[in-house]
Amino acid sequence: MIVKATAPIFADRAAKLVELTGSFQESIYIKKGDRTADGKSFLGIIALSIYPDDPIEIICDPPSTYLKEKVLSSGLFASCNA
Repeated sequence: MIVKATAPIFADRAAKLVELTGSFQESIYIKKGDRTADGKSFLGIIALSIYPDDPIEIICDPPSTYLKEKVLSSGLFASCNA
C-alpha cells in the first residue's frame, strides 16, 4: 500500500508507528525510495527520514487489509494515489 506522511516521522511519531506495527504478527516493511526498513524497528524508521507528503510504501507479508485500516486511522499517513 502506498501512503503519504502527514508530518515528519521522528521520535514520538516513529514510536507510535512501531507500536502500531508491533501489534501485528506479520512481517512489515516501510519503503521510501530505494531504501527499506523493518516496520517494527524504531531506528530503521528514523533512518528513512520521512517528511510530510513523502510517498511511502508499506509492505505486509502476508498482506493485511486490517493493517491498511490501522495505518490510515493512526493519523500518521494519508491515502496516496502515487
